[in-house]
Amino acid sequence: MSFDLKIQNGDLVLNQGALQTVVDSEKLIQDILKILLTDIGGNPLQPSYGSYLSRSVIGNPLQNGAITQIAKSQINTCLVNLQQLQQLQIKSMQKVSADEQLAAITGISVIRSSFDPRLFNIKVSGLTKGFQPVSTAFSLSTI
Repeated sequence: MSFDLKIQNGDLVLNQGALQTVVDSEKLIQDILKILLTDIGGNPLQPSYGSYLSRSVIGNPLQNGAITQIAKSQINTCLVNLQQLQQLQIKSMQKVSADEQLAAITGISVIRSSFDPRLFNIKVSGLTKGFQPVSTAFSLSTI
């Protein structure tokens, strides 16, 4: 089983001086958030990792419907890329639990705030290969 360091509000989480880790579906949720919130090219060691999500929606002059469709497409592409990265981990003999593997994308919601057009509320839900439902939500904005 693989693990990752636990990140909360952009910071590493400590418990009694020890770094906390995430595994299984909690790791999958963190992996989803990391790939979606990392600008493509933002990781110099893996320049193809990340998404064009913020570039696609922030400051885009198109109608709301077009922007949300572009965002959903970007999110879907990132999640498919995440699945491919997980398959590469497995092929390299890394132990990856069923609950940290994304089996299916069950929903993507992108809603532009009616109070602040610079703010987008995004929700992603899926199913792990261990048949556990996972979901996460976050906001994307220029603020």
